[in-house]
Amino acid sequence: MLDNLISLLFDSAKESLSRNERIIWLLKQLNLDPDHPPEDFTGVYQYALVEYGVGKPRPVLEIFRQKEIQQLFRSALEQNNPAILLKKGEAFLAEHSLQTKLSANNIDVRREFYQFAVIFIQVAKRTRTPAEILTNQKLESLHRQIGSLQERLNRLPTLEGMRTEIARLAAQTYPSLPGAESFGAEQCQALALAQQMRGWFETLGYRFETYEVWEADYFEWIINVSVWRSR
Repeated sequence: MLDNLISLLFDSAKESLSRNERIIWLLKQLNLDPDHPPEDFTGVYQYALVEYGVGKPRPVLEIFRQKEIQQLFRSALEQNNPAILLKKGEAFLAEHSLQTKLSANNIDVRREFYQFAVIFIQVAKRTRTPAEILTNQKLESLHRQIGSLQERLNRLPTLEGMRTEIARLAAQTYPSLPGAESFGAEQCQALALAQQMRGWFETLGYRFETYEVWEADYFEWIINVSVWRSR
């Protein structure tokens, strides 16, 4: 299915269409409603990949064909827990051969992963908005929302900024799907603060040990701080 989607992404480049027109055309080719993506994982993943993938080189799209990456996003959706993407996504990419291959072509794998993750979270959130809210409120087009989000991401100069954006989106509460594991709003807010702090500490060159504690209203880390001693 993803092979067909990726082929469509490149076939659409042959058409005399703007980027926005290509996205709408691709979504319709996949029988996806531009403003109402389906609730199942496959539909959400395909929708996000279309929004993200138009204009991307084929090697970058290979990241999201990896079964392990797809499983990470499936777990994040089914467990209603975007934190999985931050915690496990980087670990997988750091050890994968694609990291070396794409880095040789000046492609930042982590940045591409974060860009897709933000779009995926935004699409997933729309699927979990109750129908009556969609009916009673004049909501901005999901496609336009994602376009604005991508522009904001492109202005973020650091990976830490993108991590914080993911945490910010995750911290915005929304109803869970029936049967899905509850996603604690308090923990999300702690995660948003944690990712901001982690970005600051990483910039200062501090090192994090593997120890972590996450509770509803607090978190714990052990951080190694370099101390310069004068002689």
